[in-house]
Amino acid sequence: MKRWIAVLAVLFLSACRTDDTPSAPETPAAGAAAATTEAATTEAATTGPAEADLRCLVAGSPWHVSKPDLESQFRGIMRGIDVTDVHIAGDQILTVGSDLGVRISDRTTTTVTVDMSGGLTMVMTQKHTGDTAGRWEADGNALRPVGAWTGGIDVDTKVAINGRTANSPVSMPGTTLGNIPMTFTCADGSLNLTVTGSPFVYLFR
Repeated sequence: MKRWIAVLAVLFLSACRTDDTPSAPETPAAGAAAATTEAATTEAATTGPAEADLRCLVAGSPWHVSKPDLESQFRGIMRGIDVTDVHIAGDQILTVGSDLGVRISDRTTTTVTVDMSGGLTMVMTQKHTGDTAGRWEADGNALRPVGAWTGGIDVDTKVAINGRTANSPVSMPGTTLGNIPMTFTCADGSLNLTVTGSPFVYLFR
């Protein structure tokens, strides 16, 4: 029984001229067109994919976690276990300001049902409760927490095997967001956060 509970607890990239023929004088219109092209090239060079992702991160706020996607990831992470059902209730909300001020509100309850064979059924219920706030600093597609963060997300896990319940509060930083470095991509109303040390990739919409 302890082995099964331990498994769950371990449960987030000019051509050069070659002749001497003098070139024709540049007309004003040609000069203006060249200046416009140069300006556009400079703007494109300074507005890369990471900046587009950053604008998307702010513009899409507030973000709501995709529960179906997390449910599917739980099944994949718990390999070697016969998971018969995963259900996540509640909501996890990420709010990001233009100054990258961040607030995370997590009030989700995850219920995982496992067939342990031999007539044993295990049900794990993991409850996240709390809010945390602070600020991120962006470096390309990396987000680093800076300064002091307030609050926190409490994690409480209960395990029942054939109706016999044991309280088992555990700290699972890989399954919560907050004061942890991460990378992100954002486009078309979808935000993906990859958290350092977590087996999950959080999809927000």
